[in-house]
Amino acid sequence: MYLSRISLNPQRSAGMDQWAVMSKAVRRALAPAPGTEARVLWTRLSPTMLVVSSDTAPAWGKIPGAVSASIQPMTRHVEGETVRWELVTAPTAQREVAPSEEGGKPRSKKVALPEEKFEAWLDQKLGEALQVTAAEWKRLGGRPARHHFTGEAVVRDSEALQELALNGVGGGTATGAGLLLTSPLETP
Repeated sequence: MYLSRISLNPQRSAGMDQWAVMSKAVRRALAPAPGTEARVLWTRLSPTMLVVSSDTAPAWGKIPGAVSASIQPMTRHVEGETVRWELVTAPTAQREVAPSEEGGKPRSKKVALPEEKFEAWLDQKLGEALQVTAAEWKRLGGRPARHHFTGEAVVRDSEALQELALNGVGGGTATGAGLLLTSPLETP
C-alpha cells in the first residue's frame, strides 16, 4: 500500500476542483490491469495538494497539473501509539423512506448528519481502530456537506486501522472522501 502526496499547479489543473473529474484522473493514473480493480482512495487537502492511497504507486504525471510527488509505503502504527489523524468525509446516516403507493418495500436514504452528532459518528466509524482523544472539523461544502476532520487518537487495533486506511471511512470514497490519514504524534 502506497501513500502519495502530489503537488498540483492550480493554473494547470483546470476542472480538477470537481470531485468527479479528479476521480477519473486519479483512476487513470493508477490504470489497473484489465479485469482487476485497484483499491484507491484520494482527497484534495488544498488547491495545491492531492493525497492518494493505493495498492500500486500512481503514475502521477498523468494527473493534470501535477508538478511533483512524494510516494512512500503506508505507515503502520502499533497499539498504544498516539497519532494525529485527518479525514475528509461527508458524515451521513440512513433514514427509512416510506414505500411508494404501489406497495413496495421501504427504502432507506442517506441524509447528512447534524454537527452535534459528529462525535458519536466518529466513535462509531473509528472506534474499533482508534480511541479519539481530540477532534475538530470545518465544513468544506458540497451535497451532502463534506467536512475536514482533524484530531489526535490512541491506536487500539493496528490491523483495524490498516483496514480503515485501505477501505475508507464513510461514503463518497469514489469522489475524494473517506481517506483516513494518520501520522505519529511528535512529543515535545
